[in-house]
Amino acid sequence: MNKYNFIIILLVLSSVNYPNELSDKQLEKIKEVTSDINIAKDFTLKSVVKDSSYTLSKMTDKVILINFWATWCGPCRMEIPDFNALYEKYSNRGFEILSISISDTKDQLVNFLKAYNIDYPILYGNQVDMQKIIIDYGGVYSIPMSFLIGKNNEIKRIYPGAILKQYDPNMYSDLVYTIESSLDEKYKDHSVKIQNEK
Repeated sequence: MNKYNFIIILLVLSSVNYPNELSDKQLEKIKEVTSDINIAKDFTLKSVVKDSSYTLSKMTDKVILINFWATWCGPCRMEIPDFNALYEKYSNRGFEILSISISDTKDQLVNFLKAYNIDYPILYGNQVDMQKIIIDYGGVYSIPMSFLIGKNNEIKRIYPGAILKQYDPNMYSDLVYTIESSLDEKYKDHSVKIQNEK
C-alpha cells in the first residue's frame, strides 16, 4: 500500500463520528484502496539466458517464488542448491522461480553462472527499473528476501532472510507446504473449470 492510500484510509477513519459505525460509502472507499494490497506488483525483466523477458502479470497461472538476491551475498549463494531442488521437483506442475539480482549487471551474472549451476531464470534490469521494483515490494532493505506468489499474483508468504533446508528447516518446510498448497489450489480450480465446461 502506498502512502497516499494510507493517508486516504486515515482521513476516512478520522471523519467517522462513531468508531464502530462506518457508512457504506466509507466502507466502499476502504475496500477500494486496499483491494490490491496482497497482489504482487507487476514488472518485466530480462533473463540472463537468451535475454528472454518475464512479465509477472502474464504468469497468473503459475505459483512463483520471487527471490531478491545478489552475487556478492553469501546467504544468497547458499540458497541456490535448495532452490534448484525445488525447481526440479515442482516446475512441471506450474512452479517458477524468478531470481532477481538487485545490483548485478548482465556481464557479472554471466560470469557468476560459469561458477554456479542455476536451473531457474536469473533476471536483471537497469538501476531505474530495479529501484522501482524494490520500492514496489516494500523496500528490499536486506537480501535475500523472497515472496511466494500464488495464482492471480496473490502474495502468499514473504520470507526475509535465506531459505535454507539445513539451517532453518521450519522456514524451508513452510515454503514447501505453501508451494504445494498453492499448486493444489491451482489444479483444483482448473479441474472445477473443466468440469463446469462439460
